[in-house]
Amino acid sequence: MKNLIIILMILAIGMSGSHTLNANPEKETKKPLIQVALLLDTSGSMSGLIEQAKAQLWKMVNELAVAKQDGITPEMQLSLYEYGNDRLDGETGFIRQIIPLSQDLDAVSAALFDLSTAGGSEHCGQVIDASMNNLKWSDSNSDLKIIFIAGNEIFSQGPIDYKEACKAAITKGIIVNTIFCG
Repeated sequence: MKNLIIILMILAIGMSGSHTLNANPEKETKKPLIQVALLLDTSGSMSGLIEQAKAQLWKMVNELAVAKQDGITPEMQLSLYEYGNDRLDGETGFIRQIIPLSQDLDAVSAALFDLSTAGGSEHCGQVIDASMNNLKWSDSNSDLKIIFIAGNEIFSQGPIDYKEACKAAITKGIIVNTIFCG
């Protein structure tokens, strides 16, 4: 896991393009951006694992929060989804966007640590697809865009193939990272 964080930090540091400081003070410099979607399995099978999963997700957010690009701390936007919970609407694949991409890290943290489990089907491909298509991701290739999906079931459940969802995310410059809870 430490290696993953190091790789992501290297990616963030190595990004170039529209985020470099400009010698022309009349042009406004765009601050680097890190966008992260947290997707958490809240199905019943996560009952004994949910607190550890929440802590691991937030640990990664904290690691990214101290990243720098060209000596500048990037703006961070987080989003939170839960999936696999029987209390959620089956028509939507048991998926709920709790918070869209937001700079309010306290609100995301509070919502994350407030989640609880209840049975369900874990549609990993569908939640990756939903977060990829429903969030306002940056169009810039120099911004770091990441999906962290945490759960404990196989990825092949649901109507959307996770391989296709991941390929589509990659074409949009979004990195998909899995966290297997067990």
